[in-house]
Amino acid sequence: MRYLPIFFDTQEKTIVVIGGGPAAEAKLRTLIRVDGELLVFTKGPSDQIKRWANEGKLTIVQETPEKEDFKLASLIYAATEDPAENAGLADKAKDLGIPVNAADQKEDCSFITPAIVDRDPIVVAIGSEGTAPGLARSLKADIESRLPQSTGPLARKIAELRASLSAIMPDFSDRQRLWAKVFSSGKTLEKRLAHTPEEIEATFESALKEEFKEKAGSVSLVGAGPGDIELLTLGAQRRLHSADVIVYDRLVSQGVLDLGRREAKYIYVGKAPGNHSTRQGEINRIIVEKALEGNHVVRLKGGDPLIFGRADEEIEALEQAGVDYDIVPGITSAAAAAATIGKSLTSRGHNKSVTLMTGHDSKGFAEQDWKKLSDPTARAAIYMGLGASRFIQGRLLLHGADRNHPVTIVENASRADEKVVETTLGNLAQDIEKYGILGPAILLYGYAKTEAVAAEFLPRKAVK
Repeated sequence: MRYLPIFFDTQEKTIVVIGGGPAAEAKLRTLIRVDGELLVFTKGPSDQIKRWANEGKLTIVQETPEKEDFKLASLIYAATEDPAENAGLADKAKDLGIPVNAADQKEDCSFITPAIVDRDPIVVAIGSEGTAPGLARSLKADIESRLPQSTGPLARKIAELRASLSAIMPDFSDRQRLWAKVFSSGKTLEKRLAHTPEEIEATFESALKEEFKEKAGSVSLVGAGPGDIELLTLGAQRRLHSADVIVYDRLVSQGVLDLGRREAKYIYVGKAPGNHSTRQGEINRIIVEKALEGNHVVRLKGGDPLIFGRADEEIEALEQAGVDYDIVPGITSAAAAAATIGKSLTSRGHNKSVTLMTGHDSKGFAEQDWKKLSDPTARAAIYMGLGASRFIQGRLLLHGADRNHPVTIVENASRADEKVVETTLGNLAQDIEKYGILGPAILLYGYAKTEAVAAEFLPRKAVK
């Protein structure tokens, strides 16, 4: 991120705009809404700029600005119709240390103005770092259509409620949690924004009463999906937004973690193959302990918590401790991997079932029904299979599986660094080493990548 978005306080500040034509008008359409004083330096103001001046929205100074005029300004907009003049004005402003924007001349700017959706006091700024203003305008139009005009009055009502809340709930984290509940409990954000100030006040009062009830915390076992935040469920997003404590594993992407509250406590309990840094018993202890302290705990697991996520052990620990819990399923990585290669996990006329299996269990390499899996039509999605690949390969070949039975390896399914390797059972272990597959990865046994789909729609790294 090259440009840091910052909301600048314009109250009792002077903003200087130099220019009186279309470029200046374009800047002023936004600036006339701010609280600061607007000085427009131009010898030839447009009719529109004159009308704004007559309405008291700005002051026209019909002369060329001098150095002393620049010193009055907190912000300067160089918006003449002459690029060379704009560049010279920008240089003068920079020499004085005053932030300057030169219209449509990114290289001369010390700041750039975003596309703005104004629902005062709610303001949404959309920037593209000057690379795609047309895209920013399209995004603005979309957000404009989603934010009702009532958003402003709603925000002002919330400001009143915040003032009263500070007196009865001094802890900042407690207040943040309460507001998260107000805006995430049961309804979509769009429906919340459509509420009247009176309705939002009633929701606030209800959440406040609930907050002061004496009760223990709770735990949400949440599936983080395979990594792409677009594959995260709305239920998962709501739990993250209201969590006090987030306990997460190695397979959870940073993009998903970024959706959690900044004030939440984040506890890493990752496990890597051959390096079990946090044992399951310790994880159980952490989530129970944090919930009994009165926190809403999100136990965030990559994929789906109910598929090789050891959720049953955590559920048992919560039930024994009398802690309330709920479960939010996630998109499992096998489904994401199948989508990547353009293959259905079950295909009419080919396989009536698919096996979800793990390469490891509590005793080591996991034994399976190898005879069934050796059938030519057998298909399986193998989790945690990299370290066990030679074991799986040997067992299947021993039970008569065809060495040419297809296997597609999908590493980091759905993520930007996703890698796809096509191989066969006979070459499985060797190709994992050859192509540097480190995981996390799904072994799609019995599946060959659909070439047309991968080539046209999946611009990701594929290795044969």
